[in-house]
This record gives sequence, C-alpha cells and structure tokens, in this order.
Amino acid sequence: MRDSLGRRSSVRDSIGGSSTRSSLASSTTQRTSNTSNNTTAAVATPIINPLSETDTQLLVQYGGVLVLGLLILKSILNIFSSLSILLAPIAYLYAIQTCPSVESFDTKKELKRVMRGAHLPEEQQPRGFLERSMSRLAASIGTELATSLGYEVSVDDYWGAGRVVWVRVPVAGMDFCWVGVFGKWRYLIQREIPDSKKNN
Repeated sequence: MRDSLGRRSSVRDSIGGSSTRSSLASSTTQRTSNTSNNTTAAVATPIINPLSETDTQLLVQYGGVLVLGLLILKSILNIFSSLSILLAPIAYLYAIQTCPSVESFDTKKELKRVMRGAHLPEEQQPRGFLERSMSRLAASIGTELATSLGYEVSVDDYWGAGRVVWVRVPVAGMDFCWVGVFGKWRYLIQREIPDSKKNN
C-alpha cells in the first residue's frame, strides 16, 4: 500500500510539474507574441503631418517676411542712430546760440503768468474778457504782495546750452522753476518749500 501510494504521489507530482511547466511555457509564448504584435503595431503606425503643403508654404513665406521686416527695421534704426550722432553737435551749437540770458528773465512777469494760469491747458484757462481781466488783476496783486517781502532767484547753467531758474517766494511758501532753452523761458514746475529750509 505504501509503495503504491508513494508511486501514485510521484506520478501525480510528475504530472503536476509537467502541467505547470506547460502552462508557464504557454503564458511566456503568449506574452512574447503580444509584445511582438505591439511592436509591429507601433512600427506600422504611420506619422501623419497635421499641415498640408499649402500651409507649410504659407508658414515659410510668413517667416521670410518676418525676417525681412526685422532686417529693414534694423537698418532704419542704424540710419537714425548715425543721423542722431551727426545732428547732436549741430543741435548743441544751436542751443548755445539761442540760450536766453539771465538778464532776460523777468521774475515778476513770469510769476504773474504762472498765477494767472498761462501755463494751464486752454480748457482750464479763464474765458471771456471779464474773467481774463479779473485773473490778470488778481495775478498782479498777488505777485506784488508776494514779492514785496522778498524773494530769491538761483540760476543753474548747463554747459551754456540751457539754464534752469528757481524762484523762492517765502511768503507763498513755494518754489517756482523755469527752463531757458532755444530762446525762450518755459515754466516747468512749482513745489512747496521744504520745512527744513523755511527757517533759513
């Protein structure tokens, strides 16, 4: 009995082992075949170009136009830079010749112009004869009162091509600035006198 049982178990082991080996071999074969099929499918898939020949030609044309435009722009900028280098000395000489003198700056006259709003845009300036007359009268009175107690004028010269004039009116507590260039005085800005300089 034992021998027969032992033989039967060995027979079963041999049968089970052979079946297991055959199943492993079949699964390996299936995997290999699946891998080969996938590789074949990947190789067989064609690469499709999303652009047609017409679209490709248009892109090439647009690219060429863009490059050509950049080259033209670069050449124009080079021309302007060379012209600016040539014109800079001429502009400097012209500015020196037409720079207004310090004596031509009339402090009271320029202050009156500022106080009546001559530097403001047209829509903010007084309209009508009566309104303009009242504005001039108020500017004249205000200027005389402000300058009667004294004012300070400082001039900064910039290489003879331009001048900057600062007028300090302590009564008004304001600093006014003008720029003299190309034969004319132009009002620039006004600002309050700093607290640290009011007592000086």
